[in-house]
Amino acid sequence: MASPDYLICLECETPTYVFEWKDGKTIEALCQICGNEDIESFATEEEYEALASDNRYSSHP
Repeated sequence: MASPDYLICLECETPTYVFEWKDGKTIEALCQICGNEDIESFATEEEYEALASDNRYSSHP
C-alpha cells in the first residue's frame, strides 16, 4: 500500500499530515490538534470510512 496523503486521528477525528509510513503501516504519528501520539488511534481514510459504516460502533442502539 502506498503512503496515504493523511491519516485521521480517532481521538478528535481530525486529519493529520504529520506521520511516518513504512511497509504499509503507520510507524509514527502526531495529531497537532489534540496531541495524540498513539499510532493505534489513527486510521487511513478507507479505514475510517469502514469504521463509520460499521453498525457495531454506532451510538444508536
